[in-house]
Amino acid sequence: MSTNFTKRTLFSGVLIASSLATMVYAEPPKEGFTVTPSIGLYNADGDRQAGDDNFYSIGIGYQTNSPLAVEAVVLHSDANKSGQNHNLNQYRLDALYALPEFTTIKLTPYVAAGVGVNDIGGTDSSTHLLVNAGGGVQYALNQDVNLRADYRLVKDLKDHYLDSVMSVGVQYSFGLPENK
Repeated sequence: MSTNFTKRTLFSGVLIASSLATMVYAEPPKEGFTVTPSIGLYNADGDRQAGDDNFYSIGIGYQTNSPLAVEAVVLHSDANKSGQNHNLNQYRLDALYALPEFTTIKLTPYVAAGVGVNDIGGTDSSTHLLVNAGGGVQYALNQDVNLRADYRLVKDLKDHYLDSVMSVGVQYSFGLPENK
């Protein structure tokens, strides 16, 4: 896990450094509601008795008329390890902060953090509090649709596991009507 963690940390650092070095400020994002279905890979901590697995999730959010957005996320994964099924349902409330957009390529990096719970099913059913932090990029297809790539570190506060979550999704924006 430490080699993968080092690579991910290096990649994140390069992404942030390049973002800060070449940003061009654009107009604020469109205010309104968002829906973001996603798929991805849930990498469980090596000490956790669960395997890595694909997942699907849905996020319902609100983009303010500033770089700040909030999003409620539901994630589901069916990890199997040693012949045991470990269903994972994760419920999170996240804050996203958009960094200035690369206007020439319509790419917007963002940072994110939040809190939530892991509801783990299977032989050892339990619910644990979690915190998460990470970031990603959004590519604007048009004013209402973005492709989104996201990476998060998820810390289980009870058992102290550190999982990672990588996802790709499509974000649909339902902006508020403009005042005229």
